[in-house]
Amino acid sequence: MIRTIVGAALLATASTAAAEPLMFINGRLFIPAKVNQVATEALLDSGAEATVVDPALAARAGLPEGTPQTMKGSGGEAQARIVEGVTVGALGLQLHPEAVVVLDMSDLSTRLIKRPTQAIVGRELFDAARLKIDIGRRQIAVVSRADAPAGAKLPLTTHAGIESVPVLANGTEVQAEFDLGNGSDVMISRDLAKKLKLRIIGKKSGGGIGGAIDRDLVRLDALDVAGKRFRNVMAAIDDQDSHNDMNIGTAILKNFRITTDFKRRAVWLDPVGKVQ
Repeated sequence: MIRTIVGAALLATASTAAAEPLMFINGRLFIPAKVNQVATEALLDSGAEATVVDPALAARAGLPEGTPQTMKGSGGEAQARIVEGVTVGALGLQLHPEAVVVLDMSDLSTRLIKRPTQAIVGRELFDAARLKIDIGRRQIAVVSRADAPAGAKLPLTTHAGIESVPVLANGTEVQAEFDLGNGSDVMISRDLAKKLKLRIIGKKSGGGIGGAIDRDLVRLDALDVAGKRFRNVMAAIDDQDSHNDMNIGTAILKNFRITTDFKRRAVWLDPVGKVQ
């Protein structure tokens, strides 16, 4: 999940397309993408408010210098550039974001993603079309809005630029950020951990932009998502000012066939197999 202040994307063309390969490595999702027609492999992140491009890829794609900006992340601050007039291609779509973020991704690649990564495709893609994501089969596709998706329909609610869905944490209804860019633990706000009287059981290193931080760990007896129950769920406490009640990533979402439609303000989660 990358939080920025860049505006939403504009869609050039959207139509139903054949499924494309979806890589699932170290808990992260990757898709083929292009930045100004330069091919790359991009991290797919529904929690990223904008597309992020490493300076090396920006140079190959001929991106202009842009406007300097300090980005605030969960681990501190980092220097970036905001660049306009960039075309991002993915899943057969040509996206024209208001701007992209040019940011040195070497630390994120090594420490967090654990794979050389020079681009993150964010919510512009999710805003542009209805997507069907099957992590188990390693497939992703743009699908028609005329067809009824399988699974439970969950409404989307926006909080600090990130979309969230209703879930039950130890029987209490809360809002959980729908974050396909989170490849590690469920995250929970400290306020909710206190409300649920959860005991701190350890620490774990985490953090995104700005560097590593240590987070307190707690354990949920039960987490119910789209009617599917997960037991003994480890959760890291999120102390960011912009936190929501909770954040769920691929550790939970890999157990569903997923259909997203941010424009229609919903996602559908269709359970597959046993809880992993």
